[in-house]
Amino acid sequence: MPINVLVVDDNRVFRDSFCELLNACYDHLQIIPAGDGSAALSLTRQISFDLIILDYELTTFSGGDVVRRLRARGTALPPIILISAHPDLPVIARLHMVSGYLQKPVDADALREVLDPLIRQPQVRSAGPTLWRIQEKRR
Repeated sequence: MPINVLVVDDNRVFRDSFCELLNACYDHLQIIPAGDGSAALSLTRQISFDLIILDYELTTFSGGDVVRRLRARGTALPPIILISAHPDLPVIARLHMVSGYLQKPVDADALREVLDPLIRQPQVRSAGPTLWRIQEKRR
């Protein structure tokens, strides 16, 4: 069963080469590219994605803005990976509470290290946050 992956980057050359790298590393991905945050937000309303790989430094609005807008919808989100050449990307990824990050330029080893846990064992999607109720044991 293919895994739907949204790849968002405003640099067409990087986006195309990154999608090729993804295809070379994982043959069971259905990759849908987007050139900006607006297109990404529109696509996420139409398609259920299993993973979103998002450039942090987009031209229209940042990857952080996209993450905030997705969270504002109040629905369950797939894992999100921020990607950028920004030197503070590890801090930015933690601030935005995403699943991980990839520092540009990305090679196959770094890609597999970050994505293998997410792609090999996809997370179960839910319609919203799960609320757990602790019950006392009955005697």
